[in-house]
Amino acid sequence: MLLNTLAKVKRNFSGNRAFGHVAEIAQHHRIQASPGFREAALYCQKALQASNIESAIITFPADGKTEYWTQQMMEEWHCSAAWLDLVLPTEERLACFADNAFSLIQRSVSTPPEGVVADVVLLDKGDNPEPYADIDLTGTIVFTDGDLNKVRDWAVEKKGAIGIISDHMTEVAPIRHRYDIPDALRYTSFWWTGHEKKCFGFVLSPKAGDKLRQVCRRLQEEHALDRSKPARPQVRALVQASLYSGSIEDVTALIPGETEEEIVITAHLCHPKASANDNASGSGVAIETARTLQTLISSGELPKPRRSIRILLIPEMTGTYAYLATNENRIPKMLAGVNLDMVGENQDLCKGPLIAEYPPEAAGSFVGDLLASIMEEVARESRSLGGTASYALFKHTVTPFSGGSDHNILGDPTVGIPSPMLIQWPDKYYHTSEDTLDKVDPAMLYRVGCMTATYVYLLANWALPEAKWLLAESRGYYLQRITQLLKDSARQCKASGNCCKPDVLTTYDRVQYKLERKKEELASLNRFLNKEEQSEFAPLLAREMAFLEKTTASLWQHHLQEIGLDSLPERPTPATNSDYSRIPHRLFRGPVSMRGKLEKLASDEILAYNNFTKEHPEAADCAPNYLVYWADGKRTVAEIDHQVNMEIGISDKALSLGYFRLLEKLGLIAWN
Repeated sequence: MLLNTLAKVKRNFSGNRAFGHVAEIAQHHRIQASPGFREAALYCQKALQASNIESAIITFPADGKTEYWTQQMMEEWHCSAAWLDLVLPTEERLACFADNAFSLIQRSVSTPPEGVVADVVLLDKGDNPEPYADIDLTGTIVFTDGDLNKVRDWAVEKKGAIGIISDHMTEVAPIRHRYDIPDALRYTSFWWTGHEKKCFGFVLSPKAGDKLRQVCRRLQEEHALDRSKPARPQVRALVQASLYSGSIEDVTALIPGETEEEIVITAHLCHPKASANDNASGSGVAIETARTLQTLISSGELPKPRRSIRILLIPEMTGTYAYLATNENRIPKMLAGVNLDMVGENQDLCKGPLIAEYPPEAAGSFVGDLLASIMEEVARESRSLGGTASYALFKHTVTPFSGGSDHNILGDPTVGIPSPMLIQWPDKYYHTSEDTLDKVDPAMLYRVGCMTATYVYLLANWALPEAKWLLAESRGYYLQRITQLLKDSARQCKASGNCCKPDVLTTYDRVQYKLERKKEELASLNRFLNKEEQSEFAPLLAREMAFLEKTTASLWQHHLQEIGLDSLPERPTPATNSDYSRIPHRLFRGPVSMRGKLEKLASDEILAYNNFTKEHPEAADCAPNYLVYWADGKRTVAEIDHQVNMEIGISDKALSLGYFRLLEKLGLIAWN
């Protein structure tokens, strides 16, 4: 069925038509909860309706108060004008919102109607307030390339600065140093929670920032020699913007199937104008995917699917939380999904490969293997001179779950809509003003659209024949990964000259973990089968699992022989800590959104937690979502930490316990 469906999709999907949607969407300044986002949503709704697809816009409050699950909604924001001029020592326009929407820190608040004139105070990074303890910042605008939130927290909140100028450019090794894109402006935003002092801010490019920095230092040097000369440059700033109780929108569309079950396509619609690849590309592909499938189904070339296909174009994260929280009765019928994020890159310019990213392993689903199989087929673009091999003309790969987009909400086990993601990463122009239409490749939109349409239609029709077929596909991917895991372990042993017992035990644990995860993924096929199909499938599934168990055991014994061991080393007695035996029970659905949460704690509690995370930087940065995924109300803290270690290679029981204690203080977990 895969090859037949893919062939029909390829004949009907148009990369150029998808590109046209990207071009239209990119015309709008699509900040979440804004008039520009609403205009883009209306365009998408009309485009879907033009293909005879039932479509609607769902509105949610954007009031800074409403919460959906743990997600606090922001206020609506609109900016009509903003500019920043250097007035001393010379006159020069530094930033203009009308010329480049990235030049303003999004969600900035208004200056007085006449604007403000203020000194510019140069900070180094500015993340640490201690070097500036004796400097009066009252009424000034601070200039930094450091962490915006950290700088605002002390410079505006505590020292009286009225605004911020930032030339920070996130570097993405190895493809992006700040001077690889010297004229680009970074997407920068305030995310107000209602607990802080609001301000305005502007964004400069690396080149413009370095120029202003030189002016600041020159004036400091001249002032040190002659006190009559100004010590700081001055700027005039004007911002006409408003934050108010408004609305935020999701675009939803449905290709009806024979049952109420659904397969979901998600793509976030937000980000500043143009943000062509991130993520006008995902939304454009979703619209063209819907048209392609509707055309094939309406013409009878593809039969009406067993399950409906839903398209959700949302404000990233916020819109997904809102939709799910207001449709909890529908969630059990939403069996799986796929998330499209940054899928149209011209790889010669943007550099990154196309990635099929699996759902989190706690989701326990086969859908990652399905998407990998489809990518493999789409990649058969060209053949060798002798016709003996086929291969791709684009860069692509398959990776474990990483997160960072709407699929990490859908794939949370308390939600249960396992969704792989198609994304291109890294991207040289990610979150900058240079993510423009010229970086989008219609051929890449075509490839991703063919993968997406084939994936969702197969799942919409998934039945016993497809389940049988996937057993062999999934077996191949599993054995490939186990073989690679053992190969890496053997290579490490040989490189070090001896086999460290803890490393051997960790490898064994990881092999057993992979086996158990694969068995759960295969068992998830039953969710798509009726009772009669499940009965017929049961002996096939049992036989496959027995084969995987036997083969895995054989591979492990061969590995032990290869590294010179007769048996598994004796396992040391683990250190005991009764707190690690406690069982956290989640009181919320979906991953934790921390927006506005920490601010509810006492200041000393916030300081203590921030200091605690500094002591555990790697785990604090990577582990929290995974900890939440594995917290099923049955596992202890130690067992959850073990699962996270097996999935991402990070174990930190102290951090795990500390994080759950934080969630307890926030009223988000209880202890069983």
